[in-house]
Amino acid sequence: MARIENPLLLSIYGQLVDKILAETGNIEEANERLRELGRSMAEQIYLTTEIVDKTKDTVMTREDVAKLIETVYKTLFDKKPSEIDMESARGSVRVTDTSCIWCQDVNLEGMHGFGYCEVFSGILQAILEYKGVEAKVFEESCHATGGSACTWNVRLA
Repeated sequence: MARIENPLLLSIYGQLVDKILAETGNIEEANERLRELGRSMAEQIYLTTEIVDKTKDTVMTREDVAKLIETVYKTLFDKKPSEIDMESARGSVRVTDTSCIWCQDVNLEGMHGFGYCEVFSGILQAILEYKGVEAKVFEESCHATGGSACTWNVRLA
């Protein structure tokens, strides 16, 4: 398990997740609220980090998308994801992290389908949109809800 580098940030995020779960009627609505939170955070992240300078102006191929994802990951988390897979899902790029920073030491039972780390889906989708890439990003599996890793699907249009 990764060492918690910023317990304050993760505590704040945990409180936001708890609040969203308390206010929503179902898991899909909670997932969407977390993606929306990520989309709203993305502009600030994009403008105040080196993502703009370290990525191509025009992202055209799945390989370009994979490189952008790797740069976003490195900028946000100071590490690479465990895997970026362009082979197993046609038209998609899958990002897997076996030591996800969002859900460290979080264990939610009975929450099948809930993406505790969906905030990253929103961040990534918005940054891809800034680069002109039309995509739908969602968390396929989450370590916090029993998955072996957190995996996001970047479905390209």
